[in-house]
Amino acid sequence: MICRTVSDRFSILLMKWILLTLIFTQFAFAGSYQQTSKDHCPAIDLRDQHLKEIRNQKKVSWCYAFTAADMLTYTFDLPEKASAADVAINYNDSSLGQFTRWLIRTFGRNATQGEQENFMMPHQTGFNKVALDRAMRDGYCPERVFPSEAWTKMSREGSNWLESKADLRTSMLEIFTLIKEQQNLNAANLPFYFHFKNVESPEAFLNLIKASNSSNFYSNLRKVVCQNDRIKFADRLETVMYLKDALTFSVMNKQLNHSRIIGIDYDSRLLEDSQNSSVSLSRLHTSSIVARRWNETQHECQYLVRDSYAKQCRKYDVSYECEGGQVWIDESKIYSNLLSFVYIIKK
Repeated sequence: MICRTVSDRFSILLMKWILLTLIFTQFAFAGSYQQTSKDHCPAIDLRDQHLKEIRNQKKVSWCYAFTAADMLTYTFDLPEKASAADVAINYNDSSLGQFTRWLIRTFGRNATQGEQENFMMPHQTGFNKVALDRAMRDGYCPERVFPSEAWTKMSREGSNWLESKADLRTSMLEIFTLIKEQQNLNAANLPFYFHFKNVESPEAFLNLIKASNSSNFYSNLRKVVCQNDRIKFADRLETVMYLKDALTFSVMNKQLNHSRIIGIDYDSRLLEDSQNSSVSLSRLHTSSIVARRWNETQHECQYLVRDSYAKQCRKYDVSYECEGGQVWIDESKIYSNLLSFVYIIKK
């Protein structure tokens, strides 16, 4: 879904159009819902060795992919985290991802130069369900092989190469400058390159740049980097996208009772303002629900929302109890900010 880091107007308008076609009838429901009783809100905590460390998406609009990667890692009990970058770029190659890119490029001609450059980046937002289905079809690439938070940059300093780390958005914008100048680049004047498994030299990176364009570079990159490490899932499970209605938490709690974590699409303002009670399609964000408990003070069920901005708590409303980047939020507040949720049915 649209992550709170998205700013360019064309991406927002496009995703609004897609979402509105999907959820037109959803707004027929009133604001009431079936509130979960205390008897149906026993404490449950699905955090395990896979869900302890929270990755940081920073300025890349891939909240759906970080959530999907966590859901896959947890559901299939993977020995290591699935790469969220791999999940996101795979989504971009889907029919919906390609259609989104085409629409943005076609109807974004009046954009500023900066916005036009952003259209060439694989920063686009997406749908958790599609990302999950694509990943289960194609297999996953481990996080250690294809990192999702920062890439290793090698910068030329005379006859030496100096190593540093750059977040993904910065890395991709810098790579775009190389793609634009690919005809003028050679081994002698290449100012920097990014080091990955199977792309370990400036020559290998330059060859990849010259063999690609801005539309397919990252698809080519993930294929080369992950070519010997992609692992098939043991099974291809069913994913369900549920639009908010009066039975929302009845359905959601049933899944939690089956030890299935939930990917929720909701208004990101809820994280910063506990009083927010509306859904703006331009502020949609995707996170997961990984635990549940009863709030004796408010007399309602409460859920632990796992975000994808590392362990920090400073961005969240001070009234929330925050546990290393995960926040406990009352059911009624989630409902008023919720659009839909996704879960995987594990046999």
